[in-house]
Amino acid sequence: MKRKLLIPIAATSAIFLLAIACKKQNPTTPVNNNCVEDTPCSFCFGDMLELGTDNLIISTPYAQQVPFLINGQQVGPSPILNKTPTGFYGYQGGVSIAFNSANMLACVSNKITFVHGRIPNNSNPFPALVNVQFPGTPMISTIPDSLNYFLNPYGYTVEHHFQPGQVWMSQVPGESFTGIVDSIIIRGPEFETVTVGANLFESELRSICVAHE
Repeated sequence: MKRKLLIPIAATSAIFLLAIACKKQNPTTPVNNNCVEDTPCSFCFGDMLELGTDNLIISTPYAQQVPFLINGQQVGPSPILNKTPTGFYGYQGGVSIAFNSANMLACVSNKITFVHGRIPNNSNPFPALVNVQFPGTPMISTIPDSLNYFLNPYGYTVEHHFQPGQVWMSQVPGESFTGIVDSIIIRGPEFETVTVGANLFESELRSICVAHE
């Protein structure tokens, strides 16, 4: 049976590489990711983001770390993060990242994928919790199994693949372990702004990729 958990809100892994068809928003817009008409394109934000000296994600024109929503309360930013090959591993709290692809892509998106991996004996009360917000939706704070329930009324569909997988603690060779991985694919109306996040209490958020198909 699908679990349903909605954390009250204010008003408001195996890494996968997906080949998808690209739709240009404006043919005269400079192309920053080699996206051209009628050719496959996608972009993975996590590959570009870096940490500052304060262990927080460096703010860019296309991505900013924002508070994580849990139990109706904004939490964070989490002060302890490690960079992994394609994302971030945390030791406390949660991390959400607000993306604006209009500031760097010539493609509009209608798909986003991301992976949340965590250790099996994670003692946090909500180890699987994620945050997702699209234009026109509130901030959804729930477990992956329930994302489709809350996003479907807004025209989005969610695929959730739950499986054992590798969780990276940092870029240091060997600092990884077999954990629990939620791989999430969300498709729906076109968007340029989107926020995704995850509980990063001994957990990893990685492979955040947008595309058009």
